[in-house]
Amino acid sequence: MPIQIDLGSSSSPAVKKEIPQGRVVGIDLGTTNSLVAIVPTGEKAKVLFGAGESPLVPSAVEIADDGKIVAVGAEAHKARGKHSKNVLFSVKRLMGRSLKDLGEEVDLIPFNLVDDEHNSQVKIAVAQKSYSPIEISAEILRNLKTRAEKSLNEKVSSAVVTVPAYFDDAQRSATKAAGRLAGLEVIRVLNEPTAAALAYGWSNEKPGVVAVYDFGGGTFDISILRIQENVFEVLATAGDTRLGGDDLDRSLAEWVAKKAGVDMHDNLAELLVEAERAKRVLSDAETCTLKISGNEISINRSDAESIWEPLVNRSLQAFQAALQDAKLKVEEIQDVLLVGGSTRVPLVRDKLKAFCSKEPNASLNPDEAVALGAALQAEILAGRGEDRLLLDVVPLSLGIETMGGAVSKLIHRNSTIPTEAREIYTNHAEKQNAFDIHILQGERELVKDCRSLARFKLRGLDPAPPGFHRIEVLFRIDANGILNVRARDLRSGKAHEIEVRPTYGITDEELMSMLESAFNNAEGDMEARQLVDARVEADTVIRAAEKAVTNAGHLVDSKNLLEIKARLVDLKNASKSSSHRSIREAIENFDYASHDLAELQINAALKSALSGQDVEKL
Repeated sequence: MPIQIDLGSSSSPAVKKEIPQGRVVGIDLGTTNSLVAIVPTGEKAKVLFGAGESPLVPSAVEIADDGKIVAVGAEAHKARGKHSKNVLFSVKRLMGRSLKDLGEEVDLIPFNLVDDEHNSQVKIAVAQKSYSPIEISAEILRNLKTRAEKSLNEKVSSAVVTVPAYFDDAQRSATKAAGRLAGLEVIRVLNEPTAAALAYGWSNEKPGVVAVYDFGGGTFDISILRIQENVFEVLATAGDTRLGGDDLDRSLAEWVAKKAGVDMHDNLAELLVEAERAKRVLSDAETCTLKISGNEISINRSDAESIWEPLVNRSLQAFQAALQDAKLKVEEIQDVLLVGGSTRVPLVRDKLKAFCSKEPNASLNPDEAVALGAALQAEILAGRGEDRLLLDVVPLSLGIETMGGAVSKLIHRNSTIPTEAREIYTNHAEKQNAFDIHILQGERELVKDCRSLARFKLRGLDPAPPGFHRIEVLFRIDANGILNVRARDLRSGKAHEIEVRPTYGITDEELMSMLESAFNNAEGDMEARQLVDARVEADTVIRAAEKAVTNAGHLVDSKNLLEIKARLVDLKNASKSSSHRSIREAIENFDYASHDLAELQINAALKSALSGQDVEKL
């Protein structure tokens, strides 16, 4: 059965630093493009690429009809228009997610998706086979690993890999799994905005509060960081995992399809390729011509900007939300760092400049900033760079179910990581010998309104009366944002521990919806939580009172005993009420009526203990 809160919690950071062996690289595993970077001895961080190659490796994989992988990167990207169903791209959006999570987005993906029958993670069906996003991402990582080894002429076995700030446990675990499959030990999963701040040179010599505006190919993230004494503390994050350059392309492709009179779904791959080209052209030119199924469609920059404006406005709404979470005004932001290829779009920069009343910082190539920051962090973890403590945050609160369907939060939203928190609970039922540990995520007060992450059971305890057991529950989030939970019986030492690995991810819409719902329902949730707590307390008092009346009622006079029994009946009736105030009042009335009995019972128990009698019979 669920457990009952007994004592308060305490928390302390848990930081473990391990020095990896050999060359460590930094990898930006992007939705549209990926990069690998290093920090050469005595030099600045740099992106690795061979002669005649682009620094950007398109995050695309081509699979032949026989199921063999025939191309990764640029060659696969070239084949998108001709063999659309055999070229897999933007799979980062699928990492750690189920088919249900994707919703209407499925209609915009030009290859077949199916749910894995074992863990509900989406898979991609192609060439009579199915591939997980982890497998496809591993191919891209393997390509980057090979590129680094050729450039460095040495073996690469470890990497720091970046992810969006809003990636949850499932998505971060999937990223680490892809690294292992590619032959890389992922020694740190680093938030992309934090990596960017490192790359832009913010450090102890340059303290301040900065915003990292990361508008990439598949996701948008905004993070606000305070940087001082070489500590990078993320004050708040917000974003949208369904907002990126891909979405600019899709919105433009829909407009072009209507103009050309062609079916969006049947011509999706061709439309997206042309829309992406037009986006790049319109970043420098005023007009562009797109060729779709024999049609030529002309579009000017102002028309494209009117299509994109609602999407760009969504990024600014997220920026405002992050400011509110950080309890800051926009004028308190000292620098706005641009990250991601979509920040090259003039509309994005113009809107951002107007919002911040300052020119955004574009001193670095926005495509390379995250990879360069990952390389700097790799150098730090390898023991060769200036040590800096990177403090990211938990996007949603984490806790466990307690009696009555309430949620006890151990780690709260926007807590910095790595971190740990522990709390001690006790049993509620007679002869209880096991505990159900139900791990939840969310801001609401009741289990039914939060997201279930995992369950496990602590078994094999000695049957005991209510309040006897002391179960310590420990939540630990490591530097990669992965949650470990341990439950331990303090009396016997028996314990059970799991690493929470959900089989599907939480979308940004779900996350924002959960936060909005928590805000809108805060008052009602608190009332419901107080009712649950009051009923649990009343139940505990009733059971203890019935035992006291039976075993120790003779210690008080008959008039007092009648009063106690009457107040006990009142409490039983009140416990069925929907008003926590009525229940609390009934508990107080009973406590007042039974005060003398409680004192006499304690005195009798002490005397019995001193004389060697069985206290439980009193």
